[in-house]
Amino acid sequence: MVAFLIGCDLGTTATKTGLFDTEGNTLAIARESSNIIYGRDGSVTQDPQEMLLSVVRTVREVVEKSGVNPRDILAIAIDGQMAGIMGVDARGEAATPYDSWLDVRSAPYAEEMKKAEDLIIKRSGMGPSINHGPKILWWKHEHPEVYRRIAKFTVPACWVAQKLAGLQGDETYIDYTYIHFSCFADLERKTWDEEILGLFDIEKEKMPRILAPWETVGTLRAEWAEAMGLPSGIPIVAGCGDQAANTLGAGVVKPGIAFDIAGTASCFAVFVDRFVPDVQYKTLLFPRSVLEGYYYPMAYINGGGMDVEWARNELFRELVHNPDAFARINEEVEKRVVPPSGIVFLPHLRGRNCPTQPYLRGVFAGFSWDHTREHLFLAILEGIAFEYAFYLKVLRELMPEIHFSEVRVIGGGAKSAFWNRLKASILGIPYVTLNREEFSIWGSAMVAGFGVGVFANLEEKAFSSVAKVSVFEPDEGLHRQYREFLPFYLETMEKMNEVMTRFRSLIR
Repeated sequence: MVAFLIGCDLGTTATKTGLFDTEGNTLAIARESSNIIYGRDGSVTQDPQEMLLSVVRTVREVVEKSGVNPRDILAIAIDGQMAGIMGVDARGEAATPYDSWLDVRSAPYAEEMKKAEDLIIKRSGMGPSINHGPKILWWKHEHPEVYRRIAKFTVPACWVAQKLAGLQGDETYIDYTYIHFSCFADLERKTWDEEILGLFDIEKEKMPRILAPWETVGTLRAEWAEAMGLPSGIPIVAGCGDQAANTLGAGVVKPGIAFDIAGTASCFAVFVDRFVPDVQYKTLLFPRSVLEGYYYPMAYINGGGMDVEWARNELFRELVHNPDAFARINEEVEKRVVPPSGIVFLPHLRGRNCPTQPYLRGVFAGFSWDHTREHLFLAILEGIAFEYAFYLKVLRELMPEIHFSEVRVIGGGAKSAFWNRLKASILGIPYVTLNREEFSIWGSAMVAGFGVGVFANLEEKAFSSVAKVSVFEPDEGLHRQYREFLPFYLETMEKMNEVMTRFRSLIR
């Protein structure tokens, strides 16, 4: 039987949609840039209706590009941004703009929620930050008239699916891969935690129903079907968060496989089979995987990839417009520097997110007249890997029995063999590149397929749908040297955070 699936990724900078056959072959991809609205009041929002229409237009584009018979498309699922939120009214319409994860207006309410931080981490899997809980409190206290009109809160990808299926406000949902960001969830039980809701006077009725990612929420309504170039009645599957879709799409479905998203942000996660929240360090988020009973504890450097771009732009200005700039820089570093660089770099140029240390900034520690720009560039690559090594340290304390088998790397940084070898040696774990570039939309397409019975075993389908291209083994001698640098890195960070917090009024 000829059959096809559609996966959509409602991302921060763009909406991306892919059409796949059931073997995972990509038949067409479409991309539409997002319209992010920066307000004078410090707001960062998106118009939910624009987000909905971006999905409609990109679906139509992939259908037309692929040339497939639209009647052979079996299901659609959407993944999306995870930490922001929006309100939905009783008719199922948007009651608020999408309050982006980049919007920090709710920061005072994150501080308020920290009075119950340990309880929130134990129940929801992460502490209050610029995420759902503080944002809900912001609407309640700063705009009570709007808050009263909100029937339910949810995330944009779920709302778009709701609209495509014609659901009313009381049918608003969220799938369980997002709910760690809520600060109001009992993550293990997949329910809303009435104790935490009560502490902050949030009505349980404002929270959406919680679904599994593969549940069918409805079928495509005729008015949207016509705009998409599809027949009405195609199943709309609940979908999942973008990072959950990424991990699934990369085949990160076996305990002990780690995942490095080497993009604008540098994100590191590990697939595990039990929930052990990080109450001590308050560093790791502990989201649910798409797969029932599994989690992928993660942490990230906000702008890790931007650190590398900064180094290119400022240290290697003659290469700024060279499309092969990073390959050229890596060649020069390999020629001129024998690792380790001897320098510790703190990669948090706009504050540290995991754990929250907002006043920390970038630092080069230990450099001298003997060091060159190549040493500084190497130190930046090392610094990002040292932060990952700290995440692994926390994980090993939480789950001492875990064996890390490999790190699957995606994103722009995955193209650098030099950096992959370096990270493998610093972490002491093999790094692996994969034969696929589009992970989130394939992850969503698999969720859609599983939801309508195309795939009998989602774990095995995900694992078998990608293949290893290159494996970078750790250099054991280099790993021993780098182990001595981790305390240097962590102590430098601790001291510099104290100093920068004390002198935060001077930091620009």
